[in-house]
Amino acid sequence: MSSSVPAAPLERLKYLIFAALALVIAVGIAVLIWRRPAPATIEIVPPGPTEIPTSTPTPGPFLVYMTGAVQQAETIVTLDYGSRVYQAIEAAGGALDSADLAQVNLAQVLEDGDQVQVPTRAPDLDAPDQPSATPIAITPTPGTLTVYVVGEVAQPESLVTLPQGSRVQDAIEAAGGAAANADLSQVNLSQQLNDGDYVYVPPLDGEPIQTPTPNHPVLVHVNSATPEELAALPGIGPSLADAIVTYRDENGPFTSLEDLDAVPGIGPAKLDAIRELVTFD
Repeated sequence: MSSSVPAAPLERLKYLIFAALALVIAVGIAVLIWRRPAPATIEIVPPGPTEIPTSTPTPGPFLVYMTGAVQQAETIVTLDYGSRVYQAIEAAGGALDSADLAQVNLAQVLEDGDQVQVPTRAPDLDAPDQPSATPIAITPTPGTLTVYVVGEVAQPESLVTLPQGSRVQDAIEAAGGAAANADLSQVNLSQQLNDGDYVYVPPLDGEPIQTPTPNHPVLVHVNSATPEELAALPGIGPSLADAIVTYRDENGPFTSLEDLDAVPGIGPAKLDAIRELVTFD
């Protein structure tokens, strides 16, 4: 005779097993949800407005006091930035016939507050009356320099425009060349010129004229200067001058004042001291 398990207990057991499995699954899902990390918050920051570089403003007009042999003496004239002596004379009505323009550097660039004194030519009783030379208005080309040439040249009292790097001999040739009476032994023909320089060629005989004193220092050309010329700059001296030349020979020419900061021993204070005394043509 065979025995059998009642069906009712088996059904109850099956339901208990299913309930236990469901409970385990529910607990597992709850644990996963509880341990799930919080979602990361992504903050989108819009880019700021693009900064527009501001250009360096050009200095405005300035004032110069005019005295001496001009049509409107003892007057203050207003000139544009970068104006030269000849433009100041024109603004004062022009030079008088008695003006000695050989003693005035017409090419010199003026600054605010300068005074321009135009001397009177000493009368020559034996020479016929001649009008004074009229300065020629020129517009310098960018990358060039303007020089005033007087004395024993074919075209004295000439404003000449030359390329950067030109020398005194180039200025004399631009003024028509030296005259027969020129004493070139007293002129450094190889000297490199700066914008606004005054070139005077004295005579072999006769009294030389009194040349004007520039109101701006002579610039030192850093890329061609000798150690002695560099050493004469304030705060440089022989050791730093040699260091500048060595750096220049090893790395090539300097392009700006800031390039000198790479030379050992030169810092911001020394750069400020020579800023107005050097050029990098």
